[in-house]
Amino acid sequence: IVMKPSRPPIFSLEDAGAEPTPTQYRIGRAARLFWLWFAPNSSAIMVALGASVFALGMSLRQSIVAALVGIALSCLPLGLGTLAGKRSSQPTMVVSRATFGLLGNILPALVALASRVLWGGVLLWFFATSIAEVLLGADLAGTLSSVELALIGLAVGSLLALLISFFGFHLIAAASFVTTVASLALLAGLVALTADRIDFGMARATPDGPWPLMITGAVLVFSVLGLVWAQSSGDLARYQRGTSSGAASMLTSAFGATLPAFGLIAYGVLLAASDPSLAAGLTSQPLATLGDLLPGWYVVPLILATALSLLSGTVLAIYSGGFALQAVGVTLRRPIAVIVVGVLVVGVAALLTFTLNDLFTLFRDLATTFAVPIAAWVGLFAAEVMIRNRRYSSSSLLARGGVYADVRWGNLAAYLVITAIGWGLTTATVPGLDWQGYLFALTGTDQGGVVAATDYGVLVALLLGLLWPVAAGIGAIRRQESADLPGRSDAPEAELPAALKEPEAPRP
Repeated sequence: IVMKPSRPPIFSLEDAGAEPTPTQYRIGRAARLFWLWFAPNSSAIMVALGASVFALGMSLRQSIVAALVGIALSCLPLGLGTLAGKRSSQPTMVVSRATFGLLGNILPALVALASRVLWGGVLLWFFATSIAEVLLGADLAGTLSSVELALIGLAVGSLLALLISFFGFHLIAAASFVTTVASLALLAGLVALTADRIDFGMARATPDGPWPLMITGAVLVFSVLGLVWAQSSGDLARYQRGTSSGAASMLTSAFGATLPAFGLIAYGVLLAASDPSLAAGLTSQPLATLGDLLPGWYVVPLILATALSLLSGTVLAIYSGGFALQAVGVTLRRPIAVIVVGVLVVGVAALLTFTLNDLFTLFRDLATTFAVPIAAWVGLFAAEVMIRNRRYSSSSLLARGGVYADVRWGNLAAYLVITAIGWGLTTATVPGLDWQGYLFALTGTDQGGVVAATDYGVLVALLLGLLWPVAAGIGAIRRQESADLPGRSDAPEAELPAALKEPEAPRP
């Protein structure tokens, strides 16, 4: 029986979890993915990321090129993850079971869960502390201290993020559209009101730094943008029409995430290159520094421009984290899984509020440390998405004994080895992470030098992950695709019986 396509109410509770999205709700067009990804990546914090790239020691042109390379690399996981989510209409880390096996996928799913919790906590912390920074800088805090303001912001942000994530996709989609429109207007105002601080002569006068630093900048942008969202990339594509273009879905997702990010990163590079004091302020207290550049009446718009996007990113992290928790094997309904992840995210944000003072270290060390195993996963998963000719078997992704093995030992072993190699070729200075870089001694590379500081282990992990399925996994994929099981539904759309084909959604 084919249900008539319908659009659920915005405040209806989404209950679909690891299972495929009901066909009657798959009415989304590719354009919707643009604002779903634009919203969490259009924060003024991206200006701080641009300043952090420049602070590595490069010139203006080197910083812009490095950011552009990082943005281009980010399109790979976002686009191919979207394609996998559209094909299966299931969460990214559930589809990942086809690559690692239903039990073998537990380890990558745990990494994804930890990444969602950490990044959600970071974004919520940004939300709370940014509002506190701006209010204090504008002398609007009254008798409240920065910590008290941050805790109030944390409470408000936590409540809103948990509420939106709990209701699920339909409320997230509506909120993302509002955030996209508002962010465009508010960020345009921010740029217009601060553009007079750009000094192109001063910016161009900064000499080139060592060229290997461009790898460092590209890896930093790739880690904070493409790899941060890689394991969530298909979660927003589950409601796409089956008959919509896969290429269009990939492009709109990638462009929605990367266009606003690149514009703001490049603007942050320009501001930092124009004034050394601005550069220092943007990397340590970005929102307070921007607030000092703006007229007093723009304080509220600045808070909104920052808060809306950061809240949107927190919502996506919690929402996607719920699916990652289910992919680990925890048998909770999606709304309950979201609450569990949300509580963990709030705990991380509270911890950061009392302990973290170095924004640059957060971007640099934590992001690239998590980037290594995620890059290894991206390579393995993305390569298999490109190799596959047929749709995924949804039932086999949910229960053992189907098309997909319990453990695909080759891919799981490759994931572990590639991650170990990647960490051996990265560096970190924060306590607890300084064990990285253990392979530099074998290659004769100075661990304190420029080459070691590039963190090129992230790119090595991505490349090795892409190559492994091509070299050793094509046969296993073809055996999966040729399996003839009762109720198989992973054939291409043209091969499905008429009763199983997805109906054309009515145009709005």
